[in-house]
Amino acid sequence: MKILIYHWNCYNQKIIEDTITKLGNNITLYKEKPYSIENDTEYTQKLINKLRKHKYDLLFSINYFPVLSKACHETSTPYVCWNCDSPLLAMYNSSVFYDTNFIFTFDYSNYEEFKNIGVKHIYHLPLAAGTDTNFIIPAPIYKYDISFIGSLYEKNSFDNIAAKLPDYLCGYFDGALYAQLQVSGGNIIEKLLTPDICLLLEELTNYNKSPDSFADIRTLFSTTVLGFKAASMQRVLYLNRLSLYLNKSILDGNRHFLHLFTGSNTDELPFVKCHKSVDYYTQAPIIFNQSKINLNMTIPNIKTGIPLRVWDILSSGGFLMTDYRIELLDYFKPDKDIIIFEDSDELKDKAGFYLSHDSIRNKIVQNAYNKVSTLHTCQNRIKNILDTILKEI
Repeated sequence: MKILIYHWNCYNQKIIEDTITKLGNNITLYKEKPYSIENDTEYTQKLINKLRKHKYDLLFSINYFPVLSKACHETSTPYVCWNCDSPLLAMYNSSVFYDTNFIFTFDYSNYEEFKNIGVKHIYHLPLAAGTDTNFIIPAPIYKYDISFIGSLYEKNSFDNIAAKLPDYLCGYFDGALYAQLQVSGGNIIEKLLTPDICLLLEELTNYNKSPDSFADIRTLFSTTVLGFKAASMQRVLYLNRLSLYLNKSILDGNRHFLHLFTGSNTDELPFVKCHKSVDYYTQAPIIFNQSKINLNMTIPNIKTGIPLRVWDILSSGGFLMTDYRIELLDYFKPDKDIIIFEDSDELKDKAGFYLSHDSIRNKIVQNAYNKVSTLHTCQNRIKNILDTILKEI
């Protein structure tokens, strides 16, 4: 197939481009960026001209972009996207209903939501191994005890606007955020935004939505504001509790055993060994592979799906401890392939156990590695996408 790929800086861009090529397709990368992903008339027209001139079989992108969808609709070109973020506010756009769209999304709750409002070509497809097809062999010698690669989301919108909100509303949100921290594998923030609270937010905030957007204030505020704040609170809390537990209860307190790789400010993590951020494609797989335990903490915005970090850890031959999401049970067996923790106390207990039981941990690593490297490769997923498109068109 002759495929135009919208190229942008996302973690799994390169592996997906390489995979589409290896499956025998002729790809062209489109790197020009719009000033707005929802409305950019000049950009859309330029893309329309390119599609008409070269007659591509389809345009592909990671995540949904309305400007791409509109150009494809105008030229009757199939627009295929695979969403690796959820929810995508760009999906709440009138263009999502075009018949030329073929949208694959990793979070089943997101698939269900858009299927129920009438989006025709939408499919549930989990993400896949993000490392290259030459999978890393699990290493017998480890450099790190416990590692986490990711942002602390300390620069979040909630902290920017909290001072402008009435005290009672801040108190309510503080309570909602605390309640979210008590929930494993679910998202209650959106449900706590009652109609009265939403009316207040509409009066107090100024969201500049596109005229084509149908995202409501509940969706906007729960994801872009409270979701990231909840993730920030969870990561700081869990990392601090785990690092203190390791230093006091298990190992020599003169050493650091919990390693964080991030570009975030780490002043709130005095007992964690903090490193600068690493290249996710070339360096992260090595760290995943060389860590006895790798942590995943899922942002509450992802309601049911499995984030990319999970697949990347397992395909790198890493041992995974993750918070709960219901879709994990569709693909993995707890305590056989992966370890799931429900709260910070369970995280501490299980981390201590698996640090001191090498043979059990290594068996789990091998089980997950065998499963991911055979059943859940990027090649398998891309073949699924292309086969679906060929049947539909």
